[in-house]
Amino acid sequence: MEDYTEHRKAAILLMKTGGLLSMIASHFIARDVFRRYHRGERIRLTSKIVFELSVANFWASFFSAFMSTWMVPKESGAYQAAGNTASCSAQGFLNNFLYGLVVLMNTILALTYCIIVKRGRRDEARSRRSLLLILGLPPTICFLLACKPLFDKAYNYTDFYVCGIAEHPLGCLSENSNLECTRGSNAREIKITRFTCICLANTTIVVSVCVLIAHVISTERRMTSDSTNVTENTYRSMKVTWQGICYVAAFWFSWGPWYIWQWIRITSGMLTMKDFDNKALLYIISITHPLQGVANAYVYFRPRYKKFRERDSDELRLASALRALDLKVPNFLSVDWWRALRSKNSEDDDSCDTEHL
Repeated sequence: MEDYTEHRKAAILLMKTGGLLSMIASHFIARDVFRRYHRGERIRLTSKIVFELSVANFWASFFSAFMSTWMVPKESGAYQAAGNTASCSAQGFLNNFLYGLVVLMNTILALTYCIIVKRGRRDEARSRRSLLLILGLPPTICFLLACKPLFDKAYNYTDFYVCGIAEHPLGCLSENSNLECTRGSNAREIKITRFTCICLANTTIVVSVCVLIAHVISTERRMTSDSTNVTENTYRSMKVTWQGICYVAAFWFSWGPWYIWQWIRITSGMLTMKDFDNKALLYIISITHPLQGVANAYVYFRPRYKKFRERDSDELRLASALRALDLKVPNFLSVDWWRALRSKNSEDDDSCDTEHL
């Protein structure tokens, strides 16, 4: 058998790198929404939801993927472990609270897009009370749900890269184990309850994306059969629909492999990743799980990037990406700078030809 420890070290480094990238990407989304709000622009409801989602994802990436084993107890033997039981419990609580909020906000985002497209509503909250309900209730629910495992001492090292809902010593809940659990003896029941809530949230997301896909199919058929009745609102509705589908795709890209592992662990008698010994799944989760912030940023800034590309297709793609992120474009990346440079070189060449004559 290959050395699992070496693979786990590589997986932890991948998680830290992905977590850092996700933090940067989430920062750009939150920064963009805040700047637009500060300039007095109208912020759409979906943008407000994405803002809260990005803030939650930023801190979740920091405490979970980026900090990872640095908050794990030293006695666990994990790679780069430098924490204790208190830091492990704190990480488990924040991980459960913040990632729970990420999942719930993704669910609300998918449902919001579904309502906007299907009922033709404007992308805004009907009242301040409804906005407070949409943005304020999810953190409250996730906070209360995260408190239960904390009081049950169920936040322990998971033998993957982070502290979460697990038993201690690890493997004591396994069917073939003779170890006695000193912490998290009801971790399996808590995991099942949590996974059930996640399945309900994902069911809502699946139904919403099915409605969005059905809308795309019906609209495209209508546009093909009768192109004369296609209006600007039709194109706008299609853009909104595809935006919602892309956000769902970004969510499943990040969370799909992780859900597969959670299902395997629950249904196989709380099997640990080391005992499961699947290198492919280990690396897939290590790459995809921390990158939702990056995937969300791609979906969020893509329409703006396409506008800059359509406005000036001769511009370098990197320059268009920097403009979409509202960053200063260096002169050497600007198409105007290159045009001015070519014009100057052309004038110099003409001048040299004239002097030669």
